[in-house]
Amino acid sequence: MDYAKVLNELRQKKTEKLAAAEALLKEGKVEDAAALDKELEALCAQISTTENLMRRSQENAQPMDGGNPQVEVTPNGKPFASLGEQLQAIVTAAKTHTADKRLLQVNNAVKGASEGVDADGGYALQEDFAGKILETAVSTGDILSRVDSYTVGSNSNAARWLMIDETDVSASVFGGVQMYWAAEGATVTASKPKFKELKLDLEKMMGFAYATDELLQDAAFMSSFFGTAFTVASSRLLEDSIISGDGEGKPKGILNSGALIAVDAEASQAAGTLNTQNILKMWSRALFTGRRNAVWLIHPDLEDQLPQLVLGDKPVWMPEGGISGAQYQTILGRPVLFNDNCQAMGAKGDVILADLKQYMLLRKGTAKQDWSIHVEFLTDQYCFRMVLRCNGTPKVTAPVKLKNSTRTRSPFVTLAARSGSEG
Repeated sequence: MDYAKVLNELRQKKTEKLAAAEALLKEGKVEDAAALDKELEALCAQISTTENLMRRSQENAQPMDGGNPQVEVTPNGKPFASLGEQLQAIVTAAKTHTADKRLLQVNNAVKGASEGVDADGGYALQEDFAGKILETAVSTGDILSRVDSYTVGSNSNAARWLMIDETDVSASVFGGVQMYWAAEGATVTASKPKFKELKLDLEKMMGFAYATDELLQDAAFMSSFFGTAFTVASSRLLEDSIISGDGEGKPKGILNSGALIAVDAEASQAAGTLNTQNILKMWSRALFTGRRNAVWLIHPDLEDQLPQLVLGDKPVWMPEGGISGAQYQTILGRPVLFNDNCQAMGAKGDVILADLKQYMLLRKGTAKQDWSIHVEFLTDQYCFRMVLRCNGTPKVTAPVKLKNSTRTRSPFVTLAARSGSEG
């Protein structure tokens, strides 16, 4: 029985009848007010009885050792068999104000768990469930599965690393290392690499989901539905940030990278169009060392223009399947990933050629990823909150200059806006 809900309804009735009785007294209707007073007395008795029953129920659910005697507590901090089972335990804790010992075990397994303690209205999600949600998003997302992904420890909130500071390889490599042809007995100028230190702080990704009391009775359905829902939602939000995030409280996206090269459209090009010359010019500006990893990120609205990409009588674009059996459509042999997080057709960023291995995604170990719950009494719904800690940034910060060339190259190339583009 949901004692908290019953108490809430009884107290609401008491408030309404008390207000009505006071109004009758002001009007001088003493007998009518007295009748309501008897009803108020009965309501007070019901409230007192319900409170006593709830207290006895809590005492029965909470044995002297503070746990659930029917639950075997596992040593690995993973006592729940499914996500749905843990969500049901969270709901029960909210209703009875008594935590299942398994919830406390999961919380205690979180080192420094200040974000998910039960006193704050939340419980840490069992590690394998939290991991499954983000791991599934990373492993199944076309973009997320291709970026360079790292996990920090449970006690870390940022990562620091050294990178080669290299923007010009015309005369040296690794930011300054040079080799010389030396005559016998001659000396050469000393050289050294150049490094830069980068720091990436974790940001917070948060999502909410509501469920009715009836829905929460089905643990199997909850495991499937909530796991899938948050996987899809987190995947879409992360991919949007990887493409166009501004780096303020979220990952920094490719389109905001200092390394991004924007290739100009053709002088006579119609608004919102994509042609073969655009593709060839973008390809020529991509770092050739990363082309084996390169993919085309394209807004779906441009798909009907791709079959028109030809060079003479040879196609530049190829459909998926067919004789090649390719999983994706390809342009110049590299996969096409349609993603509506790209900019609108005709805008800068509707077509991107990217080596996604040059993008770093940082995520926190699952121990501090939380679900929280509060009860919506009037609508008989429960609200779950999920929190994930992650961040991302392009590894390179500037285009690279090559020897004997006036053109810079980059792992990130896009097409400039075509004037009068469709939105």
